[in-house]
Amino acid sequence: MSYPPSGPAGYPQGGYPQGGYPQGRPTPGPPRSPWSSPAVLVAIGAGVLLVVAAVLAALLFIPADDESADRDSADGGQSSTPTFTSTVTRSAETTPTTTTPTTPSTSSTPPRPIPTVSGADWQGFTDGPRCNAAGDPAVAVGQTSRSRVVICQVGSQSGRWYYKGLAPEGGIELQFPTRTGDTFEARNGAVSYLVSPTSLTIVENGSVLTAEPMLAYWSLPG
Repeated sequence: MSYPPSGPAGYPQGGYPQGGYPQGRPTPGPPRSPWSSPAVLVAIGAGVLLVVAAVLAALLFIPADDESADRDSADGGQSSTPTFTSTVTRSAETTPTTTTPTTPSTSSTPPRPIPTVSGADWQGFTDGPRCNAAGDPAVAVGQTSRSRVVICQVGSQSGRWYYKGLAPEGGIELQFPTRTGDTFEARNGAVSYLVSPTSLTIVENGSVLTAEPMLAYWSLPG
């Protein structure tokens, strides 16, 4: 009886029996993963612990919102963030100007004529008698040795006059005298006062009570 040439460890020459492993040895399992190594697992666990520790440390050292609010109120609400102010300068705007020609102003009131009687101005005697209102001009001024008389115009109302006289016995004022030429007549009941360039004549019921020659007289043209 002959045998085939023997191979290693008493097996037939040429290797293991066809279709399997040599009998008497355990069947090898699948190759082991390197991640299943105890050393690798320990390293992964240590890394996870380090990450967790780092997250906890960060949470502990980050201030809460209320703490930030407390710090803001403590420093008066001033923010540490710098504030930048931007200034924009505009060029001056020019507005077209309109030049209005000016005309010399003219007074609506003509110059007042000054009476040629000593102590008088355009409203009568400076120490009386004198026209009442500030705008009443004198139209006639006369002076005798004992009396002074003034015929005044009411404002700018031409032809509307009043009489004022002053004598040692007292003063008198009469409304609405009339004019005939250079003579003015003011009436007080039955008594008339005639003022002319030559005299001041007082007449009662047609009888002359007194006639005082004029020392000075001035009147506006009638």
